Amino acid sequence: MKAISLQGDALSPDAVDEIVQALRDGALVGLPTPSGYKIAADFADPKAVLSLIQAKRRVQNAPALVLVPDKSWAENIADELSPAAHALMSQFWPGPLTLLCAPSPNLDAALRKSLTRAKGWLGLRMPSDAVSKAIVTAMKGPIVVSSANLSRKVGDISLAQVKKNFGRHLHLIVERGDIVDVQSSTLVDVSAKDVRIVREGAVPADHIAGVLAQQA
Repeated sequence: MKAISLQGDALSPDAVDEIVQALRDGALVGLPTPSGYKIAADFADPKAVLSLIQAKRRVQNAPALVLVPDKSWAENIADELSPAAHALMSQFWPGPLTLLCAPSPNLDAALRKSLTRAKGWLGLRMPSDAVSKAIVTAMKGPIVVSSANLSRKVGDISLAQVKKNFGRHLHLIVERGDIVDVQSSTLVDVSAKDVRIVREGAVPADHIAGVLAQQA
């Protein structure tokens, strides 16, 4: 496993190119994010997504978070996004807001099954942190990410623990030391007519409610 040390907030262009090539080759990559380390795989590669599931020992609880480079990708991945979902994307993307959506029936069947096996929906987010944003922008497409912890265990904020648990599975990891001041995203379920806040995080619930009130 190769390590790339992050200096400041941004990756160098050469580092971005190396990470993108690894993902496109089907490898798994460790990335630091505001909410902890994530394991990333190319959304377009169902085999890589399966490798991610297997690495996490989550046969029954597949990773379900997809990071997209722009809002247009949400239309391709999710099924019939509502006006409320579009309003939330326009207001809070890029940023720490995850929308829980029904998957598009046009997705690869194996990929759709992997991403939605646990809950029946998948999460979509357009990231604002420099590392994730640089990767999806350079990929010109989505990546699947999942917290770098084993099923039902903690450890994704500790670089040493992440390397211990996943070193043999990762082609490379971007090192940023331990993640402090953890910032979780706000989860909003837009898969049904009634929009529901599942978890309040960095985007306050009253801000969400204010946008939704304008759609009523």
